[in-house]
Amino acid sequence: MEKIALLPGGFKPPHAGHYNMAKWLASKTDADTVIVKIGVRIRDGINREVSLKLWDLYRSTDPDPISNKITVIASNSSSPVQDVYDFIENEAPEKSKIYLGIGEKDADDKRYDNIGKFAEPKEIEYEIKEVPPQAGGVSGTEMRNFIKKGDKENFLKYIPDHLSESNKEKAWELVSSISEDLYNPEDKVLDYMRSSEYKAGMPDGPKDDIPRAYKYKRGGMYTGGGMGFGGMYESKYYLDNSNIQ
Repeated sequence: MEKIALLPGGFKPPHAGHYNMAKWLASKTDADTVIVKIGVRIRDGINREVSLKLWDLYRSTDPDPISNKITVIASNSSSPVQDVYDFIENEAPEKSKIYLGIGEKDADDKRYDNIGKFAEPKEIEYEIKEVPPQAGGVSGTEMRNFIKKGDKENFLKYIPDHLSESNKEKAWELVSSISEDLYNPEDKVLDYMRSSEYKAGMPDGPKDDIPRAYKYKRGGMYTGGGMGFGGMYESKYYLDNSNIQ
């Protein structure tokens, strides 16, 4: 039986807490591999490519052999919740076991209540793993603020400890080289206007890029009914309120 731990998120930028979550899943489960999926959404100028380069820097320089279990993949989704459902439905091998990593503070969240509807037809076993807080609990928002303020000292404080001084410098160069105009405060408005949530609410607007999963009320706005249980949440809840940002 193939065993996979799944850790999707924005990771804009990834910090020690994110990296240690992946290592925790690698060491505390019997997963053969930990798949980290990086969402497409740009946050304050930090894009998916920068995130991928940082993950690669963290993993490739880690002397701990457990890091060899970590695989980092670019996702085309802006919603980690949708990523999980899509992975179970389309990518996970039949009769495999999937571990779904979430932060402890999100343990009562209902985002994965409907996983069984996609796992059972493929005879997939799944288990939700609550990962304890890692590396002081800094958020992605705080890390982006360090970058915007040019606060190198605090940024470096919250990236993985195993990095050498020269590799810490590489990490800082990756994020500090982003053009200042990418921090235009209007970016968040424009990003939202391009989003599925915005277009779904437009009576006559284009809906070309609305993910297919939206139609099944998973990954985007979830209101219960149809496939679901529970109350309303959006994928933005997961991105903004968990430690996977």
